[in-house]
Amino acid sequence: LIIPTRACVLTVPAKNSSGHLTVRMEATLQEIKDLEGKAGRVFDEGRYDEAVKILEEVKEIAEGNLEDEDETRLRVFCSLGHAYIANGQYQQAELLLNDVLIVQRKFSERNPLSLAPTLRCLGVCY
Repeated sequence: LIIPTRACVLTVPAKNSSGHLTVRMEATLQEIKDLEGKAGRVFDEGRYDEAVKILEEVKEIAEGNLEDEDETRLRVFCSLGHAYIANGQYQQAELLLNDVLIVQRKFSERNPLSLAPTLRCLGVCY
């Protein structure tokens, strides 16, 4: 259930004056991508507790380096929510996914269906 990596929309602070990603941001995004891949592999093997630990590390990296509205950050949070659910940690999933939903609602006016995956996961928590 890990959300696949896709192109991310980065916020202005992640770019230099010419509009390109900074070297630091490129390295951060690569680290996130690598750890998400590792988490996905252990998740697929049914080692949900290990996937949770990896994704909690990724969440810390994302929180420290990406804006609240960053698509990569939201994807990381959703992936961790999925892993919490698979690991039976419904309360943690609920708290995290509610935070994701707050940010997603700010940007969903043009596409309200974009909230559906997060709402579906929240439904599993209940």
